[in-house]
Amino acid sequence: MYYIKDAKIRRMTEYDGAPCAEVGVLPGAAEDSGLLVYIVEDEREDGYEIVRIVTNDASTATDWFDNNLHDAFVDVTSSAFTGSIVMSPEEERSKFQRELLIFGDLKKQLEDHFRGLS
Repeated sequence: MYYIKDAKIRRMTEYDGAPCAEVGVLPGAAEDSGLLVYIVEDEREDGYEIVRIVTNDASTATDWFDNNLHDAFVDVTSSAFTGSIVMSPEEERSKFQRELLIFGDLKKQLEDHFRGLS
């Protein structure tokens, strides 16, 4: 399971033509990679849905500027959650999404950002 140390909206963008929030997530465990999580509004669970997850393995020591022109950014949407003895991959994904949305005031920030687009 992925533990969240920090999460912030980096920017608003689009995903398949729909408004989307790009959220930077810092890991709570040293061995985990930073993530870019793409979230769209959704009528189902909690009003939002994760549509894409990208790892960010760029080292600020060697790659001090934030760019995505190399292999440091890898799309792991379909492989990020592998499951365990107690949870299926779908349950892990759902748990991560719930924990992300209740982290700090992220859900309120998402509401404000999406409302600002209307």
